[in-house]
Amino acid sequence: MKPILSIIIVSYNTAKLTLDCIKSIFLDKGLKEIPFEIIIVDNNSHDESVRELKKIKNKITLIENKDNTGFGKANNQGVKIAKGNYILLLNSDTIILHSAISQSLDWLCSHPESSICTAQLLNKDKTIQASGGFFPNLINVFTWCLSLDDLPLINKIIKPIHPHTPAFYTKDKFYLSDHRQDWVTGAFLLTRKNLFDKVGGFDESYFMYGEEVELCYRIEKNTNNNQVWYLIGPQITHLGGASATSRLDPILNEYHGIISFFKKHKPKWQYPIVKLFLKINALIRAIIHLSPIYLQACSKI
Repeated sequence: MKPILSIIIVSYNTAKLTLDCIKSIFLDKGLKEIPFEIIIVDNNSHDESVRELKKIKNKITLIENKDNTGFGKANNQGVKIAKGNYILLLNSDTIILHSAISQSLDWLCSHPESSICTAQLLNKDKTIQASGGFFPNLINVFTWCLSLDDLPLINKIIKPIHPHTPAFYTKDKFYLSDHRQDWVTGAFLLTRKNLFDKVGGFDESYFMYGEEVELCYRIEKNTNNNQVWYLIGPQITHLGGASATSRLDPILNEYHGIISFFKKHKPKWQYPIVKLFLKINALIRAIIHLSPIYLQACSKI
């Protein structure tokens, strides 16, 4: 039977986490009534990932890359062979809680005006984790880089790239209700395959971090029915950072993601300004955290 849903998981040195993720998918009771497939794209893992995944090859389709091609390109590989009308991009370091996948799929199927939806992401201790926000522009990059968005009311006036969770001292309620926002994280991103294909999938020049923002931006610019929704009913646990190879990687990749976004989609005169803002941000963080990592990042921006 042709699957309705294709679940794409990129694996990189996360053998146990990937297996736990797959097990949690099969515990989603709603999926028992929905034909689905799981496609794993392994980015040349050096642990036992491939060996362990081959043991369950009757449950999954496995693509073995000879190199670490990055998050976006690997997902594009998976989507290319996907047979479902809907695709779920799911991180290997996630655990599906209750019936998060089937709930999200039911919601998106019944809301044709929407292009993407995501579940509520939780930390291991079940506190709410940030998941997406609003597209970068000079104003919100400026407030983020100078930590002005940490002040009360600022995020109500200027839509932030990264809204705060309820645990932050301002007690923001952004992630406590269903709502529309510009982009969501690729840890759990459910969309229609024809829409993903229409815009050409992820920009493969992004290695990791920021590619979801750019994808959602192109979907908005190329479609008439772009509604991105954050849902609090479906929930998953997202451990985060499991595939990072160093402490510098996520920091630097986040900066480069914003720079690439401006270079591709914003006026040329904004490019040097945003680079300056990010350098200032790295220096501020280096001072506050007494961290040479941020000094390294500053030199590489």
